[in-house]
Amino acid sequence: MKPRTILLILLSLTLLACKVSTSPKGLTPYNTPTPPGTVKVSDNLYFDKTEITNIAYLEFMFWIKNIYGTNSSEFIRILPDTNVWSKLNIAYATLDTFYLSHPVYTNFPVVGVSYDQAISYSKWRSDRVMELILFKNKIVPRPNTSKDSVFTIEKYYKGEYCGIQPNPHFTIYPYYSLPDSATYRKAAIFADSFNTQNYTYCQDELCRDKLLIESNCLENKIDKTPSRPFGQDPTLKTNCVTCKKELITHLKGNVREMTNIRGSFYGRSFIDSCQIPNDICRNDTLLINSYTGFRNVCQYKQWTD
Repeated sequence: MKPRTILLILLSLTLLACKVSTSPKGLTPYNTPTPPGTVKVSDNLYFDKTEITNIAYLEFMFWIKNIYGTNSSEFIRILPDTNVWSKLNIAYATLDTFYLSHPVYTNFPVVGVSYDQAISYSKWRSDRVMELILFKNKIVPRPNTSKDSVFTIEKYYKGEYCGIQPNPHFTIYPYYSLPDSATYRKAAIFADSFNTQNYTYCQDELCRDKLLIESNCLENKIDKTPSRPFGQDPTLKTNCVTCKKELITHLKGNVREMTNIRGSFYGRSFIDSCQIPNDICRNDTLLINSYTGFRNVCQYKQWTD
């Protein structure tokens, strides 16, 4: 399979199985589809349904490696620390090898990622989603594999991408970023109502309970042992395939999540007591570990230099 074909497949995966549709009017403040992977929380505020998963981050890694090369600085600096599991507890050392790449953990939250790597992923996601929107509307050519002609939002609006001038019907772009603390709290309130409405559409009761009712915190780990104090699998899967309606999962516990401020984290993780409130932000100097992940918030923005 040719690299360009692979890139097109990956760009489709970037949309997280969601269809991006734009009307003939284009993409304007008055015509804003829900960005891929998100749920609308309020006007021009869209929140990721799940934590960023291993497969989503692997897609990012594959794209960077394919464009810049395995030994490039661009690729090396986005590699997560896969040894975070043995650093947590030697009993989990096998996860150092399997957690990121094994198919069993495809839809588990990615961990071992730094704040800067999360920012890079968010920027890359914005560029790829915007590129696919423009490609589907026949404004930009098929994605290519040349590092000298990679699409970015900045290049497009400055007229520096393939000599294409910005289309007047596409005046805004999707901007994915790390949420701030206020957004997390707003999303948590919204999720309580939203998930209650959609909870019954999950056919697998055990799966839906793990997603929404049983917070993944220390006391709720029923399969923990003295040698494996955080259970056999410390993290939980981010979604449930039998849920026919959208849900916002794991805001009450699984991995703590990065905010837009370096060293500030929202919520609790599987190493935390269930007595710790799930809706607070805490600061920590240990930024890269097995119990910290992230998700994105998305807003549409008008381009300004």
